[in-house]
Amino acid sequence: MSTITSMLTTVPVGLLLGACILYWGVPFDSSLANTVYQISYVIYGIAMLLSWWFNRSRVFFTVFVIALVQFALSDRATEMIAIPAYTAAIYPIVCLLLPINICIFFLLKERGIFNGWGLGRFGIILSQIIYIAVAVVANDKTLLDLFYKAAPVNSMTLPAAFPQSSALAYGFTLLLFIFNQVKNKTQLGNAFLAVAAATMLGLYLKSEALALPVFFSAAGVVFIAAVIQDSYSMAYLDELTGLPARRALKEDLLKLSGEYTIAMVDIDFFKKFNDAYGHDTGDDVLRLVASVLKGVEGGGKAFRYGGEEFTILFPRTRLADALPHLEKLRAEVEKCPYQYRGKTEKTSKKKTPAKSGKPLFVTISIGVAEKSEKHTNTSEVIKSADNALYRAKKKGRNCVCK
Repeated sequence: MSTITSMLTTVPVGLLLGACILYWGVPFDSSLANTVYQISYVIYGIAMLLSWWFNRSRVFFTVFVIALVQFALSDRATEMIAIPAYTAAIYPIVCLLLPINICIFFLLKERGIFNGWGLGRFGIILSQIIYIAVAVVANDKTLLDLFYKAAPVNSMTLPAAFPQSSALAYGFTLLLFIFNQVKNKTQLGNAFLAVAAATMLGLYLKSEALALPVFFSAAGVVFIAAVIQDSYSMAYLDELTGLPARRALKEDLLKLSGEYTIAMVDIDFFKKFNDAYGHDTGDDVLRLVASVLKGVEGGGKAFRYGGEEFTILFPRTRLADALPHLEKLRAEVEKCPYQYRGKTEKTSKKKTPAKSGKPLFVTISIGVAEKSEKHTNTSEVIKSADNALYRAKKKGRNCVCK
């Protein structure tokens, strides 16, 4: 339940809800319609530019397809092509192909845009355009049969209702994205989920004024926000532990003023632990310790400093007030087991885990210092906390020293 709640309270879902409120709550007149339509393409351009800049090829190609679909369903495309079969065929075709394309580009890995891999993805799009062009120009019932079978009526008229094939394709796509989010919880995964819902609404309400540009534009805005969020996370969050990284620590150090306390945390004998149990287990233990440190109380905030070291900041807090919370963290780590499943042995076919052993326990040593007349800036306080950490190591580890 908490996972579903977290998905529903994300920025992409908020933007989608905002688009719904805008569409049903704000009256649009005909003079505004053309403006909204033009703005939508500006949004797609910004989304594609950002995704290219930050190397998010999945977003780039998905937005590209969304823009193509909007143009394909526009009056301008109908006037340019001027083939009766096109008007009848294009809606059920794109209703089926759009969710399939969203799903395909979501599943593909980030391999770049203007390279060999990107050309292959452009080829996927181009092959569909060629297929549609051949089918429409020839008015070939055999080529179009897949799309018409699923439409509510068996005629060459534009269906008034949402094609059943599209409902099934969108249903599968949404379930796939929800399952992925339950398992992985990524920002781009949330974005793809909201984009699938937004484009489905746009196509379903296509007969109503401005539904397509409003909801398709919302999909573009969702991707813009997701690329920015994802890039921020890469810069400021540690990928392994999920804690704020050293760059975030430096910025938070600049904000400190008045009284504050800084603690340096180190996992005891981590190198020996890594050598004995393997780097994969070492990474799991780093995540385990980080999850405990993330729950620090007393107004503290934990950061990944590097390697097996962490830093905890206590703004507006004296050392004496921070000590009980640090001692509590030390005790929690000491009691928190890691269920070791054994090293993995590579075989020609698959990785086979060795027989599981015992639960493993690690401990941490903590050095802590506060701003004082002797240590007046953050670098001096950190150095003092490092010295205290060294004393904790000499004292026997698994303790807090000041």
